Amino acid sequence: MKSNKQRRQEIRQKRERRKAWKAERARQPDSRLAPPGSFPVNCSALAPYHSYGDPLFVRPGWYEDQDFTCHDCGAEQTWTAAQQKWWYEDCQGQVYSTAIRCRTCRLNKRIRDGRAPAASGQLAKQQK
Repeated sequence: MKSNKQRRQEIRQKRERRKAWKAERARQPDSRLAPPGSFPVNCSALAPYHSYGDPLFVRPGWYEDQDFTCHDCGAEQTWTAAQQKWWYEDCQGQVYSTAIRCRTCRLNKRIRDGRAPAASGQLAKQQK
């Protein structure tokens, strides 16, 4: 059985090792740099997400292009980093949501649901 004095000494040594390890990590350059075309994440601009863990895009600290297959038409699409930044930070979209439909299928779904503002005017402009 250890005395309190021995235990305090162990705790101090452990703290010193941890401090040295953190200092060493701070001196080393970040091994993973942001890829070209990525955008940094502004965590303060995200909608509140009341969760214990951070979303996957927050951990590396930047948005990257994500490939997905459209849920309706099956077309291969890319959800760009700029679109993600706009969705999560400007529109305050839910941080655990991702793109599942391409642009045309999203518009068609809004028209079907009756949520498209001036849908007939938008379609007329696109068809010209």
